[in-house]
Amino acid sequence: MQSNFMYVIKWWLALFAVGIVFFPTTALVLSKFDDKGWIFSKVIGLALSSIVLWNLSYLKILKFTPIVCYLVIAFFAIINFIIIKKKKEQLKEIKYSWKKIVTIEMIFLFVFIVCTYVRSLMCPLNNVTEHFMNYGFINRLMNTEYLPAEDIWLSGNPFNYYYYGHYITAFINKISTTGVEESYNLMLALLATFLFVLPYSLVKNLGNNLIKDDKKKITKAIPALMGLLVALTITFSGTVYYTVYKLILNDEDYFYPNPCYYIGHRPETNDQTITAFPSYMNIEGDLHAHHMDTMFALTTFALLLQYMLSDEEENKVKKYLNIKILLLGIMLAIQKMTNYWDFPIYLVIMGAVITVKNCIKYKSIKQKIIVTVIQLLEIVLIEELLALTFSSGLYISASKVYMSDVRSPFYKLAVLWGLPVICIAIDVLTHIYKCIKEKKGHLFKYIKEMNLSDVYILVIAICAIGLIIMPEIIYLKDVTAERTRRANTMFKLVFNAATMLNICTGYIIIKHLYQKGLKLKKVFITIVLVVLITTFGYEINAIKATTNNFKNKALNLRSVDNNIKTKLPDDYEAIKWIRQNIDPNDVILQKTNNSYTIDTRISVFTGNPTVLGWYGHQWTWRAKEDYTAPDIIKKRWSDIYTIYQSQNKETVESLIKEYNISYIYIGNVEYKEISNINYELLLSIGEVVYRNDTNYKQTPVYIIKCQ
Repeated sequence: MQSNFMYVIKWWLALFAVGIVFFPTTALVLSKFDDKGWIFSKVIGLALSSIVLWNLSYLKILKFTPIVCYLVIAFFAIINFIIIKKKKEQLKEIKYSWKKIVTIEMIFLFVFIVCTYVRSLMCPLNNVTEHFMNYGFINRLMNTEYLPAEDIWLSGNPFNYYYYGHYITAFINKISTTGVEESYNLMLALLATFLFVLPYSLVKNLGNNLIKDDKKKITKAIPALMGLLVALTITFSGTVYYTVYKLILNDEDYFYPNPCYYIGHRPETNDQTITAFPSYMNIEGDLHAHHMDTMFALTTFALLLQYMLSDEEENKVKKYLNIKILLLGIMLAIQKMTNYWDFPIYLVIMGAVITVKNCIKYKSIKQKIIVTVIQLLEIVLIEELLALTFSSGLYISASKVYMSDVRSPFYKLAVLWGLPVICIAIDVLTHIYKCIKEKKGHLFKYIKEMNLSDVYILVIAICAIGLIIMPEIIYLKDVTAERTRRANTMFKLVFNAATMLNICTGYIIIKHLYQKGLKLKKVFITIVLVVLITTFGYEINAIKATTNNFKNKALNLRSVDNNIKTKLPDDYEAIKWIRQNIDPNDVILQKTNNSYTIDTRISVFTGNPTVLGWYGHQWTWRAKEDYTAPDIIKKRWSDIYTIYQSQNKETVESLIKEYNISYIYIGNVEYKEISNINYELLLSIGEVVYRNDTNYKQTPVYIIKCQ
C-alpha cells in the first residue's frame, strides 16, 4: 500500500504538470504579478481543461476517462507552445521571475504536505455532516463515462446539484492515477493549501503595486508581510469569538464549531443561522460546494486585480474583448456549476471592480458606460454558453426571495465581524481625511488619484460588508424549518464575505503600519494586529480537538472507510466484494432513510446508484414550488419497502423492472429497520451471488442478483 507521502507527490506532480502547460497563458494574463501568476496557473489550467472536457462529455463527444483527460491537456499544451512562439517578446520577463516561482512552489508543496498529514490524523468518513454525500458523488463520477453523472441516490436521474467541485476532484484523480479513497482527503488538503498560497500571492502583488514608487530597501519586505498575514488569517483565524469566549471568558462549553452557530443557537432562539468561514471548513472535513469554489473565487480575485492594475493602451477590439474578460466569463461559469450561490455574488463583484476601473480609466461618461456594459454582457454570455449543458437540466427549488423578519443581535455581529470592519473604517476615514487635507474638491477626483491597490481593496471591502448586511434584509426561502429560514442564505453569503474581509484586514494593517501617519492611528492598528493574532489559536485548538491533541495515529489516506469497517464489518466486506464484482452502473437496492444516516452506505462506498438515498437532501434538491416533497421521492420511499416486504411476487417483480434494479442488498441495517423482510420471495426471484455471516451470525448478509 502506498504511503501518504507518495499520494501527495502524485497529486503535486499532476498539478505541477498542469501549471507548466498553462503557465504561458497565465503569464500573459497576470503580467502584473511578480511571479507572472505561477501559482494561479494550476487553477487556470484545471479550469480550462476540465470545462472543455465537461462540455464535450455532456454532448457525448468525449468520454470522461484518464486518457481523454491527458489528451485535453495535451491539446492545451500545443496551444500554449504556439503562444510561446508567437508571444516570445511578452514572455521574456519570465526568466527574471524564476526565483519567485521556485519559492512559491516550495511553499505550496510544504503546506500541501503539512495539510495532508493533518488530514491523515482524522481521515475516516462519518454521516454526521455531508461526508457521505460528497464521497458518494466522487465515487459516482469516477465510474461515469459521459456526463451528466447519474444521481447515486435517485437512480435513473442525473444529479440535480452543483457538483463541478466533485467533478474537479475526479478529474485530478484521473490525471494523477489515484483512487477515490485517498482523493477525498487529498482534495481537502489541496483546498487548505490553496487557501494559504493563493491569497498570499494575491495580496503580495497588491503590496508590490502599493510600494512600487518607494525605493527604500526595507520596504521590499512589505508585500510579503501583507501576503503572509492574509494567508495566516484566512487559514487560522476564527474571528474574535475565539478570543472572547475561549481566551478571555474561558467558556467551558467552547467547541470549535461554536462561532458558526453563535447567532440563534447560543442561546437557542427562533432564528438559528449559520456563519461559516474558511478555517472552520478546513477542519470540518466536508467537500462542500462553497468550500471547493474557493480556489476559483481567489483566481477570480487575481484576474480582477490584473484588470484593475492594467494600464496598457487598448485598440477597439481589445477594449471590448480581451483574454481577461474571457477568463472571467469562464471562471463565472465554473463558479456557477461549483456553487450556484457564487454566481450572483461574483457577478456583482466583477461588475463592481470593472465599473470602478473603467470610471477611472476612461474620461467620457459615454465611454465608461458602453465599455462596462459590453464587457459585463460578454462575461455573462461566455458564462451562459459554457454552463448551458449544466444549467439547462438543473431545477432550482429555492428561488423565492423574502424580506427578513428577524435581525441578528448587533453585539454578535460585532464579535464575528467587528475587527475587519474596524480596519476598513480606519482605512476609509484615512482616505477621507487625506481628501479633505489635500483639497481635492470631491471624493471621486481623490479616488482617481488613489493607488489602485487601495481602490481594489476598497471595492472588495464594500462588497464584503454588503454580503454581511444582505441576510439581515432578505433571504432565499428553501425547505428548511421556519427557525432556520435564513440559515442557508447567511451561510453562503458570509462565507465569501469572511474570505474577502480577511484579505482586506491583512492588507490594511500592514499598509498603515508601513505608511507615515498619526502615532495614535499606528498604536490603534497595532492593537488590532495583536487582537487578530490572538484569533489564530482557533485553528490550532480545532485541530487539537479533532486529532485528540495530536495523539491520533496517522492513518493511511485510504482509511476513509474505517468507521463503516468498525461499525458494520459485514457491510464493509460486502462493499469490497461489490467493488470487485459488480458493474459500477448497476442499480443496487438498499434501505433508504432521512439525511445524515448510515443507511445509504452501499451507494456511498461503491458509487453504484440506488433507488433512493438521503430523503431530506432529495427533498431539498427537487422540492415542489410550495416546498413540499416531490412525488417521485415519496413514491420511491414507499416502493422500496414494498419490494422488501410484499408477498405479491408480481408487484415486486414489476417494481424491480420499473427501477431497473440489478441487485437487492439485505444487510445489518435492513434487518434492523425493516420488519418482516420477504426473504423467501426475494430469494425465489433472484440468485444469491454473495452471502456473509462471519461477523453477524444470526442474519447473514445477502446480495441477490435479479433475474
